[in-house]
Amino acid sequence: MEEVHNCQIINKKPSSFFFQKGKGSSSKILILGESLGKDSLLHQGKAFYTTTGKIVPTGKKLNEELIILNLSFEKCAFTEIAKCYLDGNRKALKICGLRSGGHLISQLKKYKIKLIISLGILTKEILEEIFGTKLSIGEIGKIKNNRYSWNVLPLYHPSPANPHGHERNLKIIKKFKKTKCLKIF
Repeated sequence: MEEVHNCQIINKKPSSFFFQKGKGSSSKILILGESLGKDSLLHQGKAFYTTTGKIVPTGKKLNEELIILNLSFEKCAFTEIAKCYLDGNRKALKICGLRSGGHLISQLKKYKIKLIISLGILTKEILEEIFGTKLSIGEIGKIKNNRYSWNVLPLYHPSPANPHGHERNLKIIKKFKKTKCLKIF
């Protein structure tokens, strides 16, 4: 499958474009990924599932992390920072993410997000550039746009391609559970 660059037409798309709503009190928590996966959100509108209904390895690892906080990716809201399918082209991720920044802001506002859990160093760096602030992996930070502000917890990407990310995230999340510091939502 070839790359799909929705970022070039993102201003014509509704806020619901590639946004998976959360459920209940978890609906105010947004899991923010990097870019559209071939088998999940792109083709079926459902994050972390294959077209045959199986949870992808990244989704399994993410849920192992979130369950510590009594959350799951199925309960939380979800979107990607880049609204594009990049077919492994990591060089395009930052450009597409920055182009999609205004759309992300409209989603954060519309769905009244309180906490963003961002996945991956590149996602964190794109957020920093969009909002002109510095964020640290494993620390709750704040991003602002006019009168709106959102708490952000940047994590490592839980992908099996990043074997240490999952281990590091487990330590980070256990620390927050212990200090009850995620009660901000």
